[in-house]
Amino acid sequence: RNGACPPSAPLIASTRTGIASVRARGEEFGAMGASMTVCTELFAFDGADFDYMRFDPRGGPCKISKGSDPQNEVMEQQPNGPMLALRISYAPVSSGIGARPSPFGEGDEVAVAFVDKVKGWEPMGWRQERVARQRAALGGTQGGSALWPDGPENHRLGLAQRFWGARVIASDGNDGFEEHWCLMQVAVNPTDRSEEATQRACEDAHLAASYAHRFNLQTANSLGEGADPEDVPGVKVCIPVACEVLGSTVPDVARLGDKVTLTTYPAADVKKFVFEGCEDFLELPQAFFHYVAWSSGGRELVADVQGMQDDDGVTLVDPVILKAAQTTVSDLLGAAMANATGVTTASDAPEERFNTWHPRCGQLCKGFDAHRRGVHVRRHCGFSTPACGVRGG
Repeated sequence: RNGACPPSAPLIASTRTGIASVRARGEEFGAMGASMTVCTELFAFDGADFDYMRFDPRGGPCKISKGSDPQNEVMEQQPNGPMLALRISYAPVSSGIGARPSPFGEGDEVAVAFVDKVKGWEPMGWRQERVARQRAALGGTQGGSALWPDGPENHRLGLAQRFWGARVIASDGNDGFEEHWCLMQVAVNPTDRSEEATQRACEDAHLAASYAHRFNLQTANSLGEGADPEDVPGVKVCIPVACEVLGSTVPDVARLGDKVTLTTYPAADVKKFVFEGCEDFLELPQAFFHYVAWSSGGRELVADVQGMQDDDGVTLVDPVILKAAQTTVSDLLGAAMANATGVTTASDAPEERFNTWHPRCGQLCKGFDAHRRGVHVRRHCGFSTPACGVRGG
């Protein structure tokens, strides 16, 4: 997996030379490109089957989307050397048995040697399509009362993105290189390629991983004393990092100064586990969805539970944490009026989403919430107060 590189051209020195060249000339990576082209020939990836992304490091085809339509793709010749130089600007530290941490640390500089569309990752874009269709059908943003909320507090659910398979080259710490296959997410609208947006993606994954850690402990405990959580099939969440583009030879993918995310996701396909409620029922991710609602007292839901399944459980990628809005006096008055007409209000929406996306429970759910009260919060005069998931009076 790792390849030795000539001592005269270690990655960090090459990257810095390349970045300076990009900034000065705006069109190529210079010395970094030359050294990286040579070094990429030394790699022989021995992980999962990634034949669908193999390429000639001296130049090969690359799918580039033209204009605003992600489906409008043409084949272009990949430039020699790396396509992007990135600096990791934000890397949350996620530990525990619910996280699949990133190999990159804050401040690291890496090179993206190649990007391409991965057909098996197309389902990742379905949620933004659902939000766009709902917005059009309802005549605009509907905030928290819609099934697919797209208000400011839940903007990420409908954020239009492109999902690239990226071959990333990083330093191995010994004057050599190591290679990582990554998911690179880039917002379609350049104004959304911000540090705030990329950090929110990282924080959602970090929070989901903390829930997964506790869920995995709960699952192991339900099996009785002596069960090792590490040996019990569980949920892991891939942790992304936020990156700043330091140089680019492919402005149709990302430009200098843009912010993107990188995630090491180990599969060529993405499967929806909890999405619209009509997915094939797989108990582990369904129970995890229920656990987040129950554990947060109904104040948070993990939306778009997706990823891969293997013998160790499920590995999730790019989850979205939906947060319940704070109840106001206006909300209470509106709810009182809506009760007489049967109209769904923002306060009703979390329960509707919970029941739609998680239509039934399995045995794992009954281990922590036997009465299916996961989305309810304890209330006093209509306002949410801390609870363990059981409706109060």
